[in-house]
Amino acid sequence: MENIKNKQHYKFIIFSFILINIWTLYGFFDYFTDKDLIFHGLGLFIFYIYSIFSCLIFGAILILLRILYFKKERKNKLRTNFFYLFTGIFNTYIFIVWLVCLSLKILPIDDPIIFYLLGNLVISIFILLDIYYKKNLKTTNHAVVRDI
Repeated sequence: MENIKNKQHYKFIIFSFILINIWTLYGFFDYFTDKDLIFHGLGLFIFYIYSIFSCLIFGAILILLRILYFKKERKNKLRTNFFYLFTGIFNTYIFIVWLVCLSLKILPIDDPIIFYLLGNLVISIFILLDIYYKKNLKTTNHAVVRDI
């Protein structure tokens, strides 16, 4: 059963990267089909801002569901969910795009959007740690006992 979940997990990762590439290509071609007017590139920036906020909202909803509804006994249902994995990867991607824009000096570092992007980082770290960090050791009364 674990092998089937592993295969499904890798399919979800591949599908997530395919969707992220489609998102990137849409933004890329949308930018290059803009007219060379005074607001050239503004549509791409607004597309990026909408992506930041949609990732934040969707990630916050999933984290609240994880904390309130999918507790210890049901946490594997959410861990193996495609949307949970996709949200973690996409929030990481949004943050990496922002870092690239900072390094290329496309966006200023003192922009107020930094707080939202740090939210993307926190959400992605929480989700990815929740999926991939599995505790192999159990501590009981300061003694370390292996799970069997």
